[in-house]
Formats: sequence, structure tokens, C-alpha cells
Amino acid sequence: MTESRTQEHVLITGGANGLGFALARAHVERGDRVCILDRDETQGLKAAEQLSQGHNDVLFFRCDLTDAADCERVMAQLSETWPGLDRLYNNAGIAGSVGKLEHLTEAAWQAAFAINVFAVARMSRLAIPMLKTAQRGRIVNVASMAGLLSASHMAAYSASKAAVISLSETLQKELHKDGIKVTVACPAFFKTQLANSIPPQETKARASVEKLMANGKLSADDVAQQIIEASDTGQFFCLPHRRERWLWYLKRMSNRALHKVMLAHQP
Repeated sequence: MTESRTQEHVLITGGANGLGFALARAHVERGDRVCILDRDETQGLKAAEQLSQGHNDVLFFRCDLTDAADCERVMAQLSETWPGLDRLYNNAGIAGSVGKLEHLTEAAWQAAFAINVFAVARMSRLAIPMLKTAQRGRIVNVASMAGLLSASHMAAYSASKAAVISLSETLQKELHKDGIKVTVACPAFFKTQLANSIPPQETKARASVEKLMANGKLSADDVAQQIIEASDTGQFFCLPHRRERWLWYLKRMSNRALHKVMLAHQP
């Protein structure tokens, strides 16, 4: 850790693997104190041990982010352990069911919104009192380019991520006077374990998503670094992927043009 940087206390949901783990590793390397939350206790403990490297204090709490009482318990425990909180990454999320809207069940919609939206709002609400004690608190919500570009066959996922973007815009306004900066990250496909959250019976969908992620040009570490840099500077939008960033600009200029491009490339 350089002398010019103050050590931060960083909380990351879904930190046991994928992007969450990459974010945790980057902060550990910066000399920050990190706490990761995950519902997979075995993987979470393994990740914390790997991140600690025998000299850095990394906390792990098992937490079901869809359970309000569990989230309140964890945040109460964290507030007793740490003097404050500098940065919250609402990273945990699922892809959920893939298919046309007419085939998506109520359960599929509830599952997507429970973790992708309600958990983000819940954790932000619980963390804000601790973030207000920091001189420069940060909230980073991990959404997706699907929230900006809304591909077909992923209505529940796209709608939930669009909700995260809208929630982030609201938080940006509400927390401005408290000095808390908000960043919303909208990555496209990169190598992670997101496809594991697609129901196993949806074999074609899982195979398609896994192929798209495998062909991604950015790694989880690449995406994590861009997100951290955006949060450091208080940048609101972080769009790590160049092609999708161009498509978003195209949408803002001409939705009709974007519609034609996306129809031509959809699976």
C-alpha cells in the first residue's frame, strides 16, 4: 500500500468467485481490508484464505442476500468489527431463466429480481449509515449492458439490470450531499460463472451463454480494474467493453439503427 493512499474497508457481495473475487483480490493488493459475502460457505472460506495470503485480514460472512434478516445480521456483525465502511460493491447477481417472455414463469421473475434488484437495494440501505462515516464513501452496483441494450430471450435479467441502473441514478442524487459517490458498472460478456445460475434443464441457453463468455476479450481482472478506477474517480457509468459501449452510443442517437444491428446478431 502506498503512503499516499489511506487503507479502505471494502465490502463485496458475491465475492467468492468471478468478478467479486477479482475485485477483492485487487483491493487486497492495494492494501485494503476486505470483507466478502457469499451464500456458498465452502467457496467463501476458501476464497478468504486464498486472498489473505497469510498477512492480510480478509473477512468472510456467509449471507443469503435474499433473506432480509440474514443481511441485517451480517451488517450488524460487520459494524461491530470495523470502524466504518468506505466502499460497497453490490456484485452478486444471477442470469436466471433464458427464453421468450411467454415462457418465463412467475418464479423466474421473482428469482431474478430477488437477487439482482432487491438485494442491491437492501444492502445499500443497510450500508449507507456506515458509508456516511467515511470521508469519501463509494457504492458500486454491478448491472450489465443487458440493462442498457436489452437483448431478446432475457427479459427478466435485462429488466432487473435496468432496474439496478435506475436505482443507481436515484442513489446518486440522494447521496450527493453526504459525499457518497455511486458507480454503476455495465459489463458485457466475460469469463465468469454467471451461466451456472441458468437452470440446468436449459441446456441450449447455458451452452450459448458459456460460449459468449468464453469468447469475451476481457478477463474478470480486466473488468474489475476498470470498475475500481471508475469508482476511484467518482465516475457514474462504467462500460468496460468497447463494442457494447459503441452500441449504447448508437442507441442514444438512433434506437431504430440499434434495433437493426441487434436483430442481425441475436442468437
